[in-house]
Amino acid sequence: MTETASDPHSETASAKARCMPAEKSRPDKHHAITQAASEMFLAEGFERASLDQIAHRAGVSKQTIYSHFADKEALFKAICVELTEKLTIPLRQPREKSADLRSVLIKLGDDALAMMLHPASLDLHRLVMNAAARFPELGRAAYEAGAARMIDDLATLLTQRSQSGEELPRPLSEAEARVLAEQFIGMLRGFHQIRGLLGVAAIPVAERRDYVHSCVELLLRGV
Repeated sequence: MTETASDPHSETASAKARCMPAEKSRPDKHHAITQAASEMFLAEGFERASLDQIAHRAGVSKQTIYSHFADKEALFKAICVELTEKLTIPLRQPREKSADLRSVLIKLGDDALAMMLHPASLDLHRLVMNAAARFPELGRAAYEAGAARMIDDLATLLTQRSQSGEELPRPLSEAEARVLAEQFIGMLRGFHQIRGLLGVAAIPVAERRDYVHSCVELLLRGV
């Protein structure tokens, strides 16, 4: 009985198919790529993370990455914006219109400071700061998606609440509200973020909440 000689090219192709995940079976390649890229960029930084590493981690080919993103820079920018959007979700949750301004500001302050001190947020901050000189538009995009949005939303809230005359002593102009919003966000950040970035131990949660309360009181007294 004669044996049919096996095709070496066929065997090689089969071996590759077994070694690599079947890309066509992946329902969400874009998510797989961005998830893998997020982990690699945060762990290795922009310079050291390679598309080959990202492709391997995502279980796709490098060509598949190129079908979604023009190059590593485009992927890096998309990841930074996406992480910023994800981290600031709690700050974009609808606020109860029936809640008094002090309560709204305390909740906003707690959420904002917790977001600033989240390990992924600190890693993202380091990434953007390191890359901003090379990619100025990346720094602007991260600022617009994070700090600028917080300031805009808070300024709008202060302007609206001041018009009723019940919670603030006088109506605020848009310019005044924006200055107050920026001062409030700056107070919240304080030295907490610097300590986090430098690996210095954070203050206890209870003290952090007291700090947020004092920031709110300073804002309301300053109107």
